[in-house]
Amino acid sequence: MKMNSLCSGTRALLFATALSAAPVAGLAADVNISIGSCPVGCTAYTWSAGIADVINRNVEGVRMNAEETKGYVANIKLLQRGELEASMATSLSAYQAYAATGNYKGGEKGQILSWMAIVPVAMHVVTLADSPVKTLADLKGKRVGMGQPGGVSMLDADLLMETLGLKPDADFKPFRVRLGNMVSMLADGNLDAALWNGSFPLPPVKKLTAERAIRLVPVSDELFTKLQAANPPYFRLNIPGKLYDGVDQPTPTYGLSNGMVILKSVPEDLVYRMTKAIFENLDKLKGVHPAFGRVTKETVLNGFGAPLHPGALKYYREIGVPGIEEFVKRTSQ
Repeated sequence: MKMNSLCSGTRALLFATALSAAPVAGLAADVNISIGSCPVGCTAYTWSAGIADVINRNVEGVRMNAEETKGYVANIKLLQRGELEASMATSLSAYQAYAATGNYKGGEKGQILSWMAIVPVAMHVVTLADSPVKTLADLKGKRVGMGQPGGVSMLDADLLMETLGLKPDADFKPFRVRLGNMVSMLADGNLDAALWNGSFPLPPVKKLTAERAIRLVPVSDELFTKLQAANPPYFRLNIPGKLYDGVDQPTPTYGLSNGMVILKSVPEDLVYRMTKAIFENLDKLKGVHPAFGRVTKETVLNGFGAPLHPGALKYYREIGVPGIEEFVKRTSQ
């Protein structure tokens, strides 16, 4: 059963039919679920591929496909059109998707639900160690990598530059390309700085440190306060020291929670079994990416403001996720 080209309403019916028609011994492997990520090579694609592998090995009747996409903004729009069942998202995009606000106006409210938080994403302002860019104010007049169109990181970069009072083209030269390209451009001297809001460590940045000495530019308290006032989901955090070669001290910055959302129409039992499979295989997923080593029942709700899918809620209640009833009460209002 090919699900990708169906509208969300038809999908829900076919999901239910496939499940109810399955033999008691197990489901036929004909329910396809697509999970949106980002371009191949970015962290979210690695996460999605690992999750798909775990679910395919441990959940009968399901075939999950990790889909390369243009990024988180594109993912939500694909979900709204019924072309994905699940996707990676930040806590900001997850709430806006549920409420059909912000970049996702025009969608049906309440159709995209929270599933599982993974780790925080942190705004990285990366430059070379010998660069004149030592503060964010120094980005004025520079060539700045902003992330690719369709990605949440580009929107975060736009908000940062807007908060700094810098206008594209007038005050700086924006380059809207993916992280891998930005890193290559930094190494070649074709960029002065690269902005990327992602889960640390960022593999392309770690790779860059093998070739060039880098600096992470800190975000001041004053600027963060101004940014958060207009965008409450952002929170303060540090990029740990020694995470990137040559960057020994923690770097003050800000970020969001990064995790997964899923369509309301995916059946409760199916989401319950997928959630259970992920949690029972976190050790294996840690081998795919170290972020999964930080996923616990204490972290799965981090940053979410939209209600949980009932299947995830059932499993989280079963394992005793702290604060689960408070979360349900808060997100049902």
